[in-house]
Amino acid sequence: AAPAAEEAPAATAAAPDFDFSQLDMPALSSTMKEGKVVSWLKGEGDAVEAGEAIMVVESDKADMDVEAFEDGYLAKIITDEGESAEVGAVVALIATEEADIEAVASGGDAAPAAEEAAAAAPAAEE
Repeated sequence: AAPAAEEAPAATAAAPDFDFSQLDMPALSSTMKEGKVVSWLKGEGDAVEAGEAIMVVESDKADMDVEAFEDGYLAKIITDEGESAEVGAVVALIATEEADIEAVASGGDAAPAAEEAAAAAPAAEE
């Protein structure tokens, strides 16, 4: 338990100093477990507005447009067209400021890895 406590401050210290949000795979139906990205309606670097369709997702029932929840810039697409992701999985990163697109895109790979490491730590203790 002690090593896990030591890792937490390091993870906090490594937090990025720019604002961004994650676009997660939504649950488009009550039975949906994963979705397939049919197409991205925006490309990396494009401005997005809250309420604007950003991608098309194929669920277990139908293809539906998925909207951005806030204004920003599509910094990194994590789940490419034709790929599937589980509901709740991060499929893209949205930078708040245009100047932060590159930083969010390059730093985006570290966030899921940190989450995986944190998730693996409790399992290792069992």
